[in-house]
Amino acid sequence: MAFKYLIVLACIVSALAQMSSSNFDASKCGTQKRCINIPNNCQSSGNCQYQISYAPAGDGKSMIIELYGRRDSPSMQYVAIGFSTDTQMGNEPVAACIVTPNGQAQLSYSFNQEGRRNVPLGPINPSDSQLLSSSVTPNSIYCKFSQSIIPTTNQALPNLQRPYNLLLARGPIQANGQLARHTDRQALSTMTSMAQ
Repeated sequence: MAFKYLIVLACIVSALAQMSSSNFDASKCGTQKRCINIPNNCQSSGNCQYQISYAPAGDGKSMIIELYGRRDSPSMQYVAIGFSTDTQMGNEPVAACIVTPNGQAQLSYSFNQEGRRNVPLGPINPSDSQLLSSSVTPNSIYCKFSQSIIPTTNQALPNLQRPYNLLLARGPIQANGQLARHTDRQALSTMTSMAQ
């Protein structure tokens, strides 16, 4: 009888962990997509600060990327991933999931220049990247998007065949909608090549 209650409790905890990550479906991690959770193994307790997943798209030319960030306050208006050749910010492309003034999430690309200045890349051709789904709740920001493995129209986007140190950040946005200085960041210590 106690075993039955443990199974029910485990199912409830698993459901709550998935709900806390908005649309991020951790059940497919390791089988249909690769996942990175920060802190490690956070999905079981529902306390993930960041979650990333990536998997090849059906076209063989792009990747499907999911980006989740926990919101600790309403001023937390973006979650971003930088594709860096080292573990320091500066000189890397950035994909960000941004909360718009109407409360929706949008995908935005920018480039961190030397000196840590973040410069928007402007509209991105849908053949290189497009938002597939998104959600914003009081506790989370989530975007699922496709990106060409080798971008053809904007060379500032990351080439996903190359290995990168992934730099994750969350923070507010400026009045003009651009990323402001992050209030939280994490750098992954191992190189990741999404398309390999």
